[in-house]
Amino acid sequence: MKTIGLLLFRIKDYLILTFLVVISLLLIFSNDNVQIRFLRAVAVGVVGTVQSGMSVVPNVFEIQKENEFLREKNIQLANELSTLKEAKLENIRLSRTLGLKDKNISGVIIARIVNKSLVQARNTITLNVGESDSVKVNMPVITDDGLVGRVVSVSKNYSIAQILYNRNLNVSVKNQRSRVDGILNYDGAGNLVINNVPKSADVKQGDIIITSPYSNYFPAGVPVGTVVEEGNLDNLFKKVVVDPSVSFTDLEEVFILKHLPEKERIDLESSYFKKDK
Repeated sequence: MKTIGLLLFRIKDYLILTFLVVISLLLIFSNDNVQIRFLRAVAVGVVGTVQSGMSVVPNVFEIQKENEFLREKNIQLANELSTLKEAKLENIRLSRTLGLKDKNISGVIIARIVNKSLVQARNTITLNVGESDSVKVNMPVITDDGLVGRVVSVSKNYSIAQILYNRNLNVSVKNQRSRVDGILNYDGAGNLVINNVPKSADVKQGDIIITSPYSNYFPAGVPVGTVVEEGNLDNLFKKVVVDPSVSFTDLEEVFILKHLPEKERIDLESSYFKKDK
């Protein structure tokens, strides 16, 4: 009991102050005087302003958390959108290959390019398919746009193909409009050139060049490119420059045709030319 009394004695000043404040507030709020009403209005306004300002403080933290959540969600959605775009583009590229069926080509192996060179004289592409996928040397490589090249080396799970921009690859071609024949080759300086075209041959800019039926390595009628330049090389022949149908810089997937040279034809022609020599 003494302890309580001692405690009350120590805080008597605070108790008195509190009591007086309460009495003052009661008197203020019970008084209907004009000046008192004005003071009440000011007091309420000040209290409301303080409360409003104080209420912003916790909201800052809430807004920060919400912003962090939205940023994470935005990154997640951006990644999902990128994945969907890639899937859509791949689906478009693959679906376009259905047109290959209209060309009566039986047996197609889908391959993805895992490496390629475009700045050398003998450029190649490395594919993620090999012997285990039935890939063999000399099989043609194409896209739905046209001719890419020919397989020249095969391992169990990978293969290498020469592309048109390779000086070692010669392609027997034909002008689709005028039926003029020639041999297409890379000149090593960035141009695909048809050689041995007679000066009088009917070749014009814009003509479509396709693979020739005389070729034993490629099926006939595969688009190769478009004539972009033709001019006299000398008194007998003209130079014909061809822009390829395939965009090699954008190339990602290709199709290997299960088409191999006819051994009987190769043997017959080889033996004949040996005798002729």
